[in-house]
Amino acid sequence: MTGLRKLSVYSFSAICSVILIYPLVFSLLSSFKDNSGIYSSKIFELPKVWLWSNFKMAFTDAHIHYAVLNSFLYAIAGTAVTLFLGTMASYVLSRFNMKITGFVYIYFILGLMIPVFSLVIPISRMIGSIDGFNNYFVMMVLYGVFELPMTIFLITGYMKGIHKEIDESAVMDGCGPFRFLFQILAPLAMPAISTAGILAFFSIYNDLLWNVILITERDMYNISMALMSFVGERGSAQMGPTFASITLTIIPTVIVYLMFQEKVEGGLSSGAVKA
Repeated sequence: MTGLRKLSVYSFSAICSVILIYPLVFSLLSSFKDNSGIYSSKIFELPKVWLWSNFKMAFTDAHIHYAVLNSFLYAIAGTAVTLFLGTMASYVLSRFNMKITGFVYIYFILGLMIPVFSLVIPISRMIGSIDGFNNYFVMMVLYGVFELPMTIFLITGYMKGIHKEIDESAVMDGCGPFRFLFQILAPLAMPAISTAGILAFFSIYNDLLWNVILITERDMYNISMALMSFVGERGSAQMGPTFASITLTIIPTVIVYLMFQEKVEGGLSSGAVKA
């Protein structure tokens, strides 16, 4: 790599870093200010008075600790559902040469193209008919099913790049389909499975739409719903406690990403190579 190319790459990376870090710094500083301090001061001016009470309001008014736990519960359970079902579906779609597999694969991929808002009314009416509002189990299944198209798309594409000679060797050794999938094929496809899991986790963790429609009990609110606690009836908002809540909710996601960063990046790069 030439010196000029290195300079351009590093410069572009530095610009992207500043753009991505800016909202984090702004949120952190704003979490210690009131509305007047946020709107009237300079962007990166330190607070004149550090309002730690904003964080107290995040716990007492928004119950952000319960919201974080609920978001983790929805995200972990929904991700487990979509990975379990998606891995089994991808195994069939990638390893079995049946006439119907192509149609089924397209059927799942079409789920990526359908706007989620077009499904709000029929799904909410269907869930209402079974008295499924304010139900943890219904929310977990719903989140898991909605993440299936992307999960199947990623894992199926990766599994197709794994040589089928492995299947023949496993059958000759007396390995059954379930044992082959979970002990041989799934570990080989772990980069794609990890990537699909991380994407599903963050998608569910940050959801607002289904929580607004299907949840009315405050104890079941996720993070997005809890942040709306500081919005008044006429649209006025307490921005200090809101940014304090945002800061508290960012910390778990950063920890989760740092824990699985290598697997996510490895899965994306491996998928690109196999494609």
